[in-house]
Amino acid sequence: MSENPTAGMRLPDGGIDLPTMAWLAEQMPGGFFIYRAQEPFELLYANSSLYRLYGCEDEEQFAALTGNTFRGMVHPDDFEECQRSIERQVASPEENDLDFVEYRIVRRDGAVRWVEDYGRAARFPQQGEAYYVFISDVTQRRREQEEKRRVENELEREKRSSEIKSDFLFNISHDIRTPMNAIMGFSELARRHMDDPARLGDYLEKVNESGRQMLSLIDDLLDMGRLESGRVELHTAACDLREQMHMTVDLFRAAMAEKQLELTEQLELDGDGVLLDANRFRRVMGNLLSNAVKFTPGHGRIEVSARRLGEVSDSGYARYAFTVADNGIGMSEDFMRRMYLSFEREESSTRAGTIGTGLGLSIAKKLVDIMGGTISVQSKKGEGTRATVELPLRLTRYEAPDKTEQPLPERRAEGERRILLVEDIEINRMLAETILEEAGFLVESVADGCDAVDAVRSHSAWYYDLVLMDIQMPVMNGYEATRAIRALGREDSAALPIIALSANAREEDRRMSMESGMNSHVAKPFDVAQLIGEVNGHIDAAEAQKRNK
Repeated sequence: MSENPTAGMRLPDGGIDLPTMAWLAEQMPGGFFIYRAQEPFELLYANSSLYRLYGCEDEEQFAALTGNTFRGMVHPDDFEECQRSIERQVASPEENDLDFVEYRIVRRDGAVRWVEDYGRAARFPQQGEAYYVFISDVTQRRREQEEKRRVENELEREKRSSEIKSDFLFNISHDIRTPMNAIMGFSELARRHMDDPARLGDYLEKVNESGRQMLSLIDDLLDMGRLESGRVELHTAACDLREQMHMTVDLFRAAMAEKQLELTEQLELDGDGVLLDANRFRRVMGNLLSNAVKFTPGHGRIEVSARRLGEVSDSGYARYAFTVADNGIGMSEDFMRRMYLSFEREESSTRAGTIGTGLGLSIAKKLVDIMGGTISVQSKKGEGTRATVELPLRLTRYEAPDKTEQPLPERRAEGERRILLVEDIEINRMLAETILEEAGFLVESVADGCDAVDAVRSHSAWYYDLVLMDIQMPVMNGYEATRAIRALGREDSAALPIIALSANAREEDRRMSMESGMNSHVAKPFDVAQLIGEVNGHIDAAEAQKRNK
């Protein structure tokens, strides 16, 4: 405590000369000051604690730091809001209440601190309108409050995340079991009616459709994983936009016909050739169409349109708009605020009667962002939904390839073709064996990469015409086995065709197959015609290479 009872006082002309008040002010643990109510808000009085709060030893240092004004005491970014708050409180005073405001200050050493300010306007006999203020440092308390809020927010986010995951697991479990139930049920019905070709064909078609539903669920999960990790790269090539739209719509014609939905197409895209990642584009439009089909009741309407917006720029780009609209159940305003979030669904499929992961719009949004475009959705509960994608696309010359269908060759007349099948799961091995043998190939099977290397090593060069290699196996995986075969140093080591036949379906999985020395990668579940085509193509290429040596 200062020995001088008036230490820390400013005594301007006509100032406050009240030793008793000054002595009391010096006993306060916090800062106390008085300042004029008009610009420049000059300080009339300040106690020693206020100087210490600002890191100053005396009035001279305090004056150099603040200009002896209230404006100079407040952090410049906080002053306007601080002053407005004080003026609002003064305009509607509460009896016997002090005005309150919090703001930042900058100490003499440069440290930024938070203070709380309790004050009140008063009319002093000689100085006129002024404010007297009690001020204290609340930085530590504010940090504790902010940390508490941070922890609470984090807990709330974790709780929300846990709820979303729990809901997702419940929904995905239901949505996987739904097609699985159909697969198992119709398979059993097919087994019971083997002697009724019409029923058998219908049951098997339903099994196939349920399998496609399940594959779509899995594709959504894989796509979301890639997008969240930032591992998606666009692979653009010249294509016909109108053809891409037709291909996308064609995927849903059967589902629309089953629900008796009226489809209107308005594609103003005559011969527009563009550079585009066609697979990603069809994924986006397919997700929008899938939602329209799912959430439009029977006998409803779906409209699909596409057109160029404006002229082609000097750099060869044009902006295109693609719209999918329906008169289905629509979305609520509340759900539309979170419709792009992963795993969000307005209603579970058990209530809405639909199957899905709640990832369709989220995937579409992320892909459109990567493609440099925008997506907008207008919807109203009970009135339908309109989704529009706008993309900037570079125009280019495009020539449609010859689409004459060529029959896939199977067994060759000039000799037997022997395939080494490497697959550790027995039922998958039996399936592939049956398909290959029905196509006319001789098949030998092993259950691990080590056995595959031993089989190739123990037979003469070119005993096998091709190897179908699984990837995930318990002892030696497919990558390791392929590298081991390539390293055998035999006549056929480098040229023996090896095709990955794996449930690893990501782009990086394909890349890893190629880097390990494989010739191709076929993902499970595979298309039979595609698999036979791949096998024949690589065997033909190897035969040609041998003849040219």
